[in-house]
Order: sequence, then structure tokens, then C-alpha cells
Amino acid sequence: MALFGDPFRYAIEPLLPPDLKQPELALPFPRGETWYLTAGPHGGWDARQSGWAAVDFAPPRPPDAILAAQGNCYVSPYFTTSMATGLVVRSGDGAVVVDLDMDGDERTGWTLVYLHIADADRVPAGTVVQVGSPIGRPSCEGLYLNSSGTHVHVARRYNGEWIVADCPACLPDVPNVPFVMSGWEVKGYVGQVYQGYLQKDGLVRRAEQGRDDPINQVQW
Repeated sequence: MALFGDPFRYAIEPLLPPDLKQPELALPFPRGETWYLTAGPHGGWDARQSGWAAVDFAPPRPPDAILAAQGNCYVSPYFTTSMATGLVVRSGDGAVVVDLDMDGDERTGWTLVYLHIADADRVPAGTVVQVGSPIGRPSCEGLYLNSSGTHVHVARRYNGEWIVADCPACLPDVPNVPFVMSGWEVKGYVGQVYQGYLQKDGLVRRAEQGRDDPINQVQW
């Protein structure tokens, strides 16, 4: 303590309140566009760790000229957009972090994490965004987390902790906070990474690769 002070001075207790509730969120793309659910719950920062906090969406198909020039790792002409009002506290290396309590500290309160956002047209840190504000263009960028195909990866954190996208096997004392975007709730399967679906008012949209099957087409 003489060297570093009281380590408990900045502790947040409880880190995850038992009655934790998600703020209202929109889907991460503009109203009226059709995007595609390409991956159900998986790691917030990597494939299999980070609490299976994330899901993936692919943007609409780009013009053939873009695919011919750039291949599967193209920079999309479509924008991913903010799911809530907040302050952009980090923007770089393919990532954007939006702080919903706007205190500038991503270690406290709710934050939203977007990955694979292209450097070109990416929203800069310090920007206040509203629901629907452009975040950036989906791509494969991500420092060492590069993807093999263009999409946007979105996840939630609270007090710096990854919040599981769906928690069918969580212990009773672990908060199970449904991941809901524009009324669509994320659901997963025990032990099946990347698998899952969205449900809303009796409708289901299942995670699939590609854009040819209506089962993964999502709008709001």
C-alpha cells in the first residue's frame, strides 16, 4: 500500500449487479436495410473465450466490381451504425468502443464493442453518437483479430466485463442479461460456438453463412 495505495479504493461492488438490465439497443445497421446474421454467440474479443459475448452480421452484397477488386475481405460500401447513444472512447485497429454512460471510462457502466471496422470512414474517438449514427464500414480489419470475410462483430460489456450474449447454462447467481436489438433477442446453444438465432414476435432468424437463404435475413 505504501507504494501503490489502497487497491480496493476503486473497486466496484458488486461488479455485476444481480438485477442488471440491458439498456435499449437497436440493430447495428440502418433501418430498412437487410443484413445477415452470420454467427451466433461467440467470444467478445476472440473466437471461443471472452464470455461468448458477440454476434456477427454481414452487410448487403456489394457491387460485383468491389468483389472482383478486393475479394472476400472487401471494405463494405454500407455503414454499420450505433446501437445506442454514447461516447466513442476508442477507435483504431478495427475496433470501436462506445461508452453509454459517456463518462469517458470504458471500465465502468455499459459499453458496446464493434470489431472489423475499416480504417476509412471509421468514427473518431471523442465523437458523441446517437442511434443510427455511422460507426464505420464493415471489413476484415482487426489487428491480430483479422477476419476471413467482411462483417461486423458486436458485443456488450458492463464494468469492463463481457456480458454473455445468451446464457442457457449459467449458474443461478450469474446475471443472465438478454441481448436484445430492435426487439430481436439473441439465443444460443450450450457448447455450440457461433451457432444460434434471433427471435422476435414468433419469428426466427438463424445464423448462417451467405445471403441466399431468408433464414438469416434481418431487418428493423
